[in-house]
Amino acid sequence: MQLKRGLPRESCDFCHRRKVKCDRSLRARQGLASCSQCTLRQGPCILNDPAERRTRRRGHQVAHGGSAGVTLGDGGPRMARIDITPGDNPAAVSSASASQLEPVLPLQEAPSTLIQYPDDMFGEDFLGLSRDNIFFLDQVFMGDGAGSLEWLGQAQETHQDTQPSPTGDDQTGNDKPQPQCQTEQFEQFPGLDSVAGSKNAFTTALHCYFKFAAPWLPILLEDAFWQDYHNGRCSQILASAIACRGMPYTTVPDKWNLQQRFAHDFREAFLGAQSISSNDGTIRLDDLEALALMINFEYEDSNSPPLHSNLGRLFLRHESLVMMTLQFRIQDRVSTGTDSLVALARARERCVLLYWHVYGLDAFHCLDRKQISLVPDKDASDKDTLPQSEARDFLDTIFELAVIARSILQKLGNNTAKRRGAEPNDVHDIYAQINQWRNHTCPRHLRRYEETPGIVTTHDNNNGHSTEMQRHINLHRAVLWALEINCLMQVECFVSDFGINDTGDLRVEMTTTRVEYECLCALNDMMAICRWVDMHAVCDEDGKQHSLIDLAPLALRNVCAGLCYWACQRGIKSTRLPSTKTPVAPVGSNRSSMNSQKHPAQAYIENAQLLRDAASKATSQKDTADVLDRLDKQIASLKAALGDVLGANE
Repeated sequence: MQLKRGLPRESCDFCHRRKVKCDRSLRARQGLASCSQCTLRQGPCILNDPAERRTRRRGHQVAHGGSAGVTLGDGGPRMARIDITPGDNPAAVSSASASQLEPVLPLQEAPSTLIQYPDDMFGEDFLGLSRDNIFFLDQVFMGDGAGSLEWLGQAQETHQDTQPSPTGDDQTGNDKPQPQCQTEQFEQFPGLDSVAGSKNAFTTALHCYFKFAAPWLPILLEDAFWQDYHNGRCSQILASAIACRGMPYTTVPDKWNLQQRFAHDFREAFLGAQSISSNDGTIRLDDLEALALMINFEYEDSNSPPLHSNLGRLFLRHESLVMMTLQFRIQDRVSTGTDSLVALARARERCVLLYWHVYGLDAFHCLDRKQISLVPDKDASDKDTLPQSEARDFLDTIFELAVIARSILQKLGNNTAKRRGAEPNDVHDIYAQINQWRNHTCPRHLRRYEETPGIVTTHDNNNGHSTEMQRHINLHRAVLWALEINCLMQVECFVSDFGINDTGDLRVEMTTTRVEYECLCALNDMMAICRWVDMHAVCDEDGKQHSLIDLAPLALRNVCAGLCYWACQRGIKSTRLPSTKTPVAPVGSNRSSMNSQKHPAQAYIENAQLLRDAASKATSQKDTADVLDRLDKQIASLKAALGDVLGANE
């Protein structure tokens, strides 16, 4: 609700920027100088900060003589007003203002439950992410202008005389080392004991997740999880989610039923936890990580309570993950059964990984569905300051591609483009960004090269890496290449749906031809990538081979399936063209085969079949059978259309 003209704003600057409820006035009547949000983050609670741009623009709120007025209270009889100068210390001003309120109560320090960022968090070697990208993510999700660096420095100045500076690995605010209680975490989850043989399956699924499912999408840090797991700090919500996602890669006989059981345990525990903590707007870090793992999971609700099914469809969605990350206060400390709070292992790195995952997932999710993103953009004046530095590794590279994906949606999916069609210059700008990403932003060891037509090669400069690390590099390569091709195909989808704005010159025809050319190049590249993937299968201890497509189904399998569908549709269109059209040889075929004068649709049948076979390698995913069934129907339709044309010509 907007304030009426003339009424002062009572929420502090931090809560006002994040658009969350502020209890500053209520706590001021209790003698507390800071709202709950600012107390938890150990930052200053400032109202109308003179150093803020929005405050400087409101000249009518600046008092004469260079002093600004800060209003505390709820607007009632106890409302106090204190004049301060721009040079005053905000922490001292808050203390002075609180001392003028009656009754005066002792200031109670609330325990910190938020992520505490150290000085070296923005170092050059932090998780393989550049300083600029980490700072950008912090601005997006914290909505805090200068981000964590600002209030971190103020908090350190305030407490430097009373608290020792953190050193070593313990930089989360723990002054005293916490005793480690080595327990069997499975025994603390009574809901899992009713499953016969679930203990061994549970542990096996946890290990399989980190070995097979985690490398392509590093939402979790394996060492941090096992540390919390053995110390009894890991929540059942996260453990059930990991077991659910790792179960498909096990050899347990009844793994699909066990996967559903662990999924239902996650859903029940997560909804129960949120019903308790929803009042204070907080969420545990590991619970939010679990939600990120379980987004888009298909539940079988034949034997589950209708309440859990309905609530799950309502709250366990992509939009819920984004809104919780944006608006909820993330707790990085858990109770150990006593009055003390213990920090989760490597909480600050996990929080940055969570921001990275949500930003990238949301970018591609909204692009695929052509829907507006809930993640806010930066101010209009800052749009030219998006990260432009060269990527350093996989996290940086996929983040830069996510920025391009958001740019595609903003330029080609806005309301103007829907009414008039996409602007030709915008389409060419998108292709220029993708080419820049492919040839310059992407690190050399992750790029693909085509020295021979139809054959992908890489420039390996990782000779010192182990076999395990080389497997991860190959998986990262395949994922990045598939996501790039997805962006190219999405451009064609926007142009096909909304058209191109007719400018009255040749740019419309030029752009249409360019879009068609880029799509055919993407199809040709994906064929070569599928052949490259076949040469880099992964073997487990039992000798079973796992294709890279099986390890990253959301990226590789789905892109192969989408291109297969597109090839079928384009092949069907080719059957409606005049029979005098020059035939097209299959991708990668010998030039001498042109003499056979095959119909152009035959090439699309061969390409679609290759893509379908590539998607079928995701054998560890239960829904692969449904995907293949839909693709087989499309290929059958293409074959039927080609048969009708050939029969008519005879």
